Amino acid sequence: MKKNEEKPISIKLDRKKLKKSAKGNVRRNYIACIAVCFIMVFIAGEYGSTTQNVSSYDNAHVADLKYDAEDKEEIIEDMMKNDLTAEQVSDKWQINNPDAVTKWLESYKKYGVDGLNSKEVTFFGSSNDTSNFEALADAFSFSRNAKEKAQTYLNDRLNGFTSSVSVYFDNATSSNSYQFSLLTAITNVLSKKATWDTIVSFVYFLFQLAFTIFIVNVLLVCERRFFLENHTYKKTKIGRLGFLFRERTLHPAKTMFITSIYQTLWAFTIIGYPIKYYAYSMVPFICAENPNIKSKKAIKLSINMTKGYKWQLFKVDLSMIGWALLSSISFGLVGVFWSNPYTTAIDAEIYLQLRREAIRNKIEGYEELDDKLLDLDLLEELMAAETAENGGNPDIVRSLPVCTVTVPDEQENGGDE
Repeated sequence: MKKNEEKPISIKLDRKKLKKSAKGNVRRNYIACIAVCFIMVFIAGEYGSTTQNVSSYDNAHVADLKYDAEDKEEIIEDMMKNDLTAEQVSDKWQINNPDAVTKWLESYKKYGVDGLNSKEVTFFGSSNDTSNFEALADAFSFSRNAKEKAQTYLNDRLNGFTSSVSVYFDNATSSNSYQFSLLTAITNVLSKKATWDTIVSFVYFLFQLAFTIFIVNVLLVCERRFFLENHTYKKTKIGRLGFLFRERTLHPAKTMFITSIYQTLWAFTIIGYPIKYYAYSMVPFICAENPNIKSKKAIKLSINMTKGYKWQLFKVDLSMIGWALLSSISFGLVGVFWSNPYTTAIDAEIYLQLRREAIRNKIEGYEELDDKLLDLDLLEELMAAETAENGGNPDIVRSLPVCTVTVPDEQENGGDE
């Protein structure tokens, strides 16, 4: 078929309709939906408002992980000698936790140096400074100094940019991301750190990079696949979260990694990042539908699909702020038990709507959207249109079942398997 050379017509996304459909899809398969999102919180660090609250217990103990007994003793002696308050000590030594300093002082007065040996490690996943990776790295003092130098460098060079910019930049350069660990490793070299610390920093970076590419990014695509299938099929299984691992394909991992590099680079333009954030937002869904699509085509297709829709996508996100606030004040419980799956279900509905328009308008690259069973309503519409073109009765086609194929249990959710 010849591609339509005219500019695609942008339609208005009906937020009420999208949300109503998303609610119904989540409620219909509620346990599986929250289970999938729960796994994503702890393994992939997704859903920032939830992980930030779930890991709040970690924050109380991260200072214990960062400083050993000798460091604490030096800090407490300085505090007592110069009659400093806990807040002053926290600022002077860059501890960022006055409560921890107070606890150290009390332990020192009670038990002496032995009271400063406590190490409490918790294992809550997070997308902020108290993540597992950061806590463990700081516990062994691998990256503490380098991290502090990196933060000082960024604040000096960018006039406090990292502490005040929007959530877009925070997401792109979070302190447990491979981007930040690379910056830490480079800073180690530039600051003439010891060879061992430099080696460890780069090993740490490589581990984070591999984990992000082959685990986190793949899971993000699998999660999208789950919610796309959950729209069409009544009881999509949690096991669909591992469909890419079973297929042993690395294409989505590569595509997601390239997309994250683009997003990171755009983050430094400040203004450009929000625009590109929405331009690339369909990439994980496209990979979920067609895991074998080439990276360049997936990114280009996402840009084409979101052309004319970015402002509407922003308004959908803006309408979800209330749920984010509820999740925050409920210590993440609202997120875990409702808003996380609800938000992703809405994103899936948006993708399906943009997908329909892309296919109807035959935009560049629409042929890559090849999973016909992903949207049975659209399939029925296209079959009826084709029948009408051939002189048949489209109403008869619409009255027939779209698919009568029986599939094995392990593939009962349809899709391209």
